[in-house]
Amino acid sequence: MRKLHIILAAINMSILDDEVMKRAMFTAKETNAQLHFIHTIDIPLMDIEITSQYLGKKIDKDAIKKKIVHKINALNESKSVEYIVNITIGDASEQVMHMAEKIHADLIILGSHSKAKIEDYYLGSTVQKIAEESGRPILVIKNSFQGAYKNILAPTDFSSSSKKSVLFTQIAFKSSPIILIHAYKSLDDFTMEFYTLKSNNEEEYPDFLGRSYADIFKQDVGIRHIDMIKSFSSINKSLLEYVQNKQSDLIVLGSSGSDIVGSFLSSTASYLLRNTFTDVLIYIPLNQE
Repeated sequence: MRKLHIILAAINMSILDDEVMKRAMFTAKETNAQLHFIHTIDIPLMDIEITSQYLGKKIDKDAIKKKIVHKINALNESKSVEYIVNITIGDASEQVMHMAEKIHADLIILGSHSKAKIEDYYLGSTVQKIAEESGRPILVIKNSFQGAYKNILAPTDFSSSSKKSVLFTQIAFKSSPIILIHAYKSLDDFTMEFYTLKSNNEEEYPDFLGRSYADIFKQDVGIRHIDMIKSFSSINKSLLEYVQNKQSDLIVLGSSGSDIVGSFLSSTASYLLRNTFTDVLIYIPLNQE
């Protein structure tokens, strides 16, 4: 089980930077993790190859770093969180993944899109690429920081990767409650129903066939209840509607693992990452986990 020792937060001088910085510092303080920030000066590769010596004179990395440190310190009033700021040049997604590998980051935190308004929740290509290729857990910030998460939802299919995502969330956000949710299709009903799986009375969910898996899962993660979604329509849309109705502030998604190529995000994880209005944690287990 991966622990949370090192956090890497990507900032791009955008509208979401303050929220990324505040969430990163809060999480680092709560978990006693080492915190790194990275800001990438995004310049086309061809320019770097041709005019690297000139660029080294033209771009004042120290001035940029000073500006970022000033901004972080303004948010870190009590000076209770120590951090390191890294300034790099190149493709933002590649630089973030390279730095994460270099420092052995256990979590990457970044904003959903550098140019979007905070209320738009648009998922940028940089976030999508890092989610698919980093091989590390990522926390995508879509909303303003409001302290500890108060309503974390964790959709589960009772798989090993799903269990690891919940256990990691309990480590990263240990003061926040987590609600498990499971969606399954009903073949004899044209409506969606919400109910809670919390007792041994099978009459409460007569068409749910995964009871034994659910009971084991609840025991393994130490959470007593699972909110069940019985849906005749799209599982993805039913989950999204449930998340919106519950006004969640964080949704936890598990992937199927990682290899030298990248991560295996399920269609449900990809759909919710793109469409949910909440912050999103994607847990990506290593092959050896």
